[in-house]
Amino acid sequence: MKRLKGAFKAFLLWAKEAVESCLLDLLLSLKGGETIMAIATIYVTLIMEGDKIFAQVPKQDKLRTEVKRQLEVLGFPELAQ
Repeated sequence: MKRLKGAFKAFLLWAKEAVESCLLDLLLSLKGGETIMAIATIYVTLIMEGDKIFAQVPKQDKLRTEVKRQLEVLGFPELAQ
């Protein structure tokens, strides 16, 4: 039963990450500067709250650059490592 619970938790985590990735890809495909800024702001908030780290920001150049810029402007350049 423990193995089943562990497998189910792993599946839920995978599913959550897959949905997040798909939604992010969809939003970024709109290619609006405002969209990237809004998504970056969400990631900055998550990083500052300790829920995510900079390495977890998707490897999309414009998004990572904006997240790093926002963290530096807010005085937290160490979080953009």
